[in-house]
Amino acid sequence: MKRCFLIAIALIVSLTSQAQSGTIKVLNGKVVEGDFFKEKLYVFDKYINGRIRLSDGTVYVGDLNINTLGQTVRVITDTGDTIAIKTEKLVEAVSAGNTLFLKLNNTYVQVLNTYGDTYLGISRVLKLGQEKIEGAYGGTNEVSSIAKYSSVEVENRLEKIVGSSNIRYDYYENIHLIKGGKILPATKKNFEKLFSDQKKMIESYIVENNIKFNHNESVIQLFNYLANSK
Repeated sequence: MKRCFLIAIALIVSLTSQAQSGTIKVLNGKVVEGDFFKEKLYVFDKYINGRIRLSDGTVYVGDLNINTLGQTVRVITDTGDTIAIKTEKLVEAVSAGNTLFLKLNNTYVQVLNTYGDTYLGISRVLKLGQEKIEGAYGGTNEVSSIAKYSSVEVENRLEKIVGSSNIRYDYYENIHLIKGGKILPATKKNFEKLFSDQKKMIESYIVENNIKFNHNESVIQLFNYLANSK
C-alpha cells in the first residue's frame, strides 16, 4: 500500500471538531430539517465509481457511497434506486480513486497515511439518540432510544416513521492507529508503543509543535512527520 492513499483535502473538514450534536426533524420517513445531518449522512457528496472487496476475494465495481449512520456501502441499482448490498458482512475494503476504506469492527475507516505496516485512519460515524414524537398540539412524547437498534435497523427505522418526530443525533470524526487489522486510539502512549524506536523523536516533536491528541489535525501532523522521516 503506497502513500497515494493520502486523502483529498476536500474530504478532511473540521478535523479539530471531533464530535457534533444536533436534532433532525423526520416527517413520514424523510429528514426535512437537519442540514448538517444530511451533509454527513454519506462520506461522498455523490455516488462515485469504486471497488468493493469481500473477504472471499470477490470484487465488485460500480457507483457507490458509504452511509455513516448504518456503516454500510450503498450502491445504485439498474432501476436507479440506492440500496445496501446483501454481502455487507463480507466487505473487507472499499476503494474509490485514491481513497481507501478498511472495514474494521463494523466501521469504515479511511486510510489517511501509512508508515510501514502501521496506518493512520479516520472514521466518520452518525448515531441517533432519543426520538420525540410531536403531538397534535405541539407537545412531545419521548419514546425508546433508537440507539438500541442495530445500524441497519436504524436506517430502516427512519424510513418507517409515520408523522413527525424530532430525533437527536451525534456525529463523530475519530482518528485511529491501525496495525495488524486492529484499531487503536491515536494516543501518545500508542504512538510510542508502535514507534518505540522513535520515542525521543516523538516526545520532542510533541513539545516543539504543541501536539494535542484530542485534536485530529495534530495527530495527523505527528503521523505525517514520522512517515516522512523514514
